[in-house]
Amino acid sequence: QKLFDVVTFKDLTNSLREINKVLALASIGLIAISFIVGPLSRMFPQEFTPWLAHRKFIGLSGFALALFHTVYSLLVIYAADINKMIFANPKLFGFLSAVVAFVIFLVMAVTSNAKSVKKMGYDKWKMVQTIGYVGLAFAVVHFVILEIKPNVGLDVRPYGLIFLILPIIALILRIGMIFIKSPERTKFEHHTGEELLEESE
Repeated sequence: QKLFDVVTFKDLTNSLREINKVLALASIGLIAISFIVGPLSRMFPQEFTPWLAHRKFIGLSGFALALFHTVYSLLVIYAADINKMIFANPKLFGFLSAVVAFVIFLVMAVTSNAKSVKKMGYDKWKMVQTIGYVGLAFAVVHFVILEIKPNVGLDVRPYGLIFLILPIIALILRIGMIFIKSPERTKFEHHTGEELLEESE
């Protein structure tokens, strides 16, 4: 019944609020998947290298949803009021974590192209993209803090847990790559998967 009320916009304010939450979860899920593909393609190249070609689209789709969530939250939930965002915000650290994560994802989105690689140089570009894992960690912190309820603790619906687990898996895989010996990416074309597929043929 609640789902029906949301999708039929029985209560516009409530529907938009719930849709905003769903888009936030979907955004962190898609961004996490785009990160997961990288390590998996190094550990299991035959199975996951073809996914590299779709990683950019998946990541940018996640960022687009994050952008919508951010704009809606700032303009509607916080009413573009700095006082509500900062000075009278009981979950200030959660808000600031979201800001840091969004800025990092924004930088990643803007530089996720061959032109940026050419301008920055591959090593610097790769470092910028790798910082995305820090953004993912801050996104998890934001998620957890906002879902902690007084006298209840972490209160997350079952489907919400899935989108919490995905970025955690991405972070674990990234840390695991430090200890797993596998070929490092040495050029931008490896990140798109095209040249890796050609080399394996």
